[in-house]
Amino acid sequence: MALRIFVLHAPEDSACADQIHHSGQALGYQIWHISQPPKPHETISPTSRELMILGSAALLLVWSQAAAQSDEVERLLLFAQRLQKQIVVLALDRTVLPTTLTVSPIITQLPCDQCMAQLGPLLPPPATNDTLQALAEQASHEYIRERKAAIEQAELMLQRNEQREAVLALLEHLARHDTITSVRDKAHDVLDRYTQPASQPVQTPLPSTHIQDQHALFGVRCKHGHVSYFDKRYVCKASSPVPRGHIQRAGKELDELILSCTTCGETIIAHVDCEGYK
Repeated sequence: MALRIFVLHAPEDSACADQIHHSGQALGYQIWHISQPPKPHETISPTSRELMILGSAALLLVWSQAAAQSDEVERLLLFAQRLQKQIVVLALDRTVLPTTLTVSPIITQLPCDQCMAQLGPLLPPPATNDTLQALAEQASHEYIRERKAAIEQAELMLQRNEQREAVLALLEHLARHDTITSVRDKAHDVLDRYTQPASQPVQTPLPSTHIQDQHALFGVRCKHGHVSYFDKRYVCKASSPVPRGHIQRAGKELDELILSCTTCGETIIAHVDCEGYK
């Protein structure tokens, strides 16, 4: 099974994405990207960007000043982060990354068709029998029966305690956003059986393997380059002492949290999707 990679980019960087598409396919990857602005029907289309990201093993972000100014790039990047997708960044210039994106970019001066040599070591191998990737592809299928079968497979993986956090994130997406009520209900049922009440929320400078719901953690980079990790179950609650506001980004209301770097104390303003954690 060829690994699927979604290339996220601004329309201004379409030529670069096209070159990555061709060079990536030559290496054995399935490369998905869409150069044109979304059409209205794509919000429910099985070929929509959301389903492409759900069915991909990783997201390759082509970052630039144009990408930083694109609401669509921001919206889909937040979506990939909620699903805990692996994110690799190819930076075409030195535009500062979003504070909630803690990966180190590859800044390139090479033509985009030569960049896969740099990116390849950061991506999973193009041929894979990974069960999580197979599950993600099935969960993004256009047929309802396939998405329901994916939920059943997800439950089997949870019974084996296999890729628990990623499987839970996938189920949460289906439970909240699938267009079919019966699929949402089926995903909710599995989540109810396998999600235990959260323990006392904590704020921590580093992610811990002892945190049961690790997908509630998010990282933020301060201007000095330090990365701090915070728990949405704490910082997103209405009763939390964290100062906050709200901001509209990419058609969605995000919480604007005022946090402090756990290394140097520098103030960080993070735009976070707190849905489900308030």
